[in-house]
Amino acid sequence: MRKVVAFAAVSAPILVSTLAAPALASPAARASFQRNAPLALTFGDHGSAVKKLQERLAALHYDPGAIDGIWGNNTSMAVWAFQKANRITPASRAGSKTQAALANPRTPAPLVPKGAKNRAEVDIKHQLLYVYRSGRIVLISHVSTGSEKRYFSQGYWSVAHTPRGSFSVYRKAPGWETAPLGVLYKANYFLGGYAIHGEPEVPLHPASHGCVRVPMHTSNLVAALLPIGTRVYVRG
Repeated sequence: MRKVVAFAAVSAPILVSTLAAPALASPAARASFQRNAPLALTFGDHGSAVKKLQERLAALHYDPGAIDGIWGNNTSMAVWAFQKANRITPASRAGSKTQAALANPRTPAPLVPKGAKNRAEVDIKHQLLYVYRSGRIVLISHVSTGSEKRYFSQGYWSVAHTPRGSFSVYRKAPGWETAPLGVLYKANYFLGGYAIHGEPEVPLHPASHGCVRVPMHTSNLVAALLPIGTRVYVRG
């Protein structure tokens, strides 16, 4: 959560690209991607190579936003998530290591192997969110969790800590909602005031008061995938 003044409208992402099992995830698609991959792509690039990168990320259950061939902030955050899941230092650049991993990606091991088939897993160590439906990953997202710094609010000092444990989504906000520490977009509350929610700023470090921030372009998708009662496991 954070304090903000104004916000831009957020369009709902398309669920089909994440929930389906695209042909791009097939062995043949992996080989094709590897053969045709450029040496490097970076933030600000545009064209067919960037579009192929976005298609590949979507096929692997990351959310680059619009598949438009333009590398902007949304594509960067999907690349960061992919790099972290594949143990590559995150950066807004897809060099040789990232290209090789895109051709032969690592499948993240479940944080909770015997967890609910429909669940969210928050990986504090790697700052990632995994969403499972029917026992399969359908979304991997970059997140930012509690900064572990002290802050003062409503007359008390507290520590910005994301609680670890096993929880369930018990309340959902349909849009923007004001909380004591700021405002949240489409919050999925799992413990008291702690929620997985959309946020305009999701940096490459833990920065929240304790909530799990997800990129704004992914927040509608997350909200659709986490109905009331969905199990939430926070580990790390």
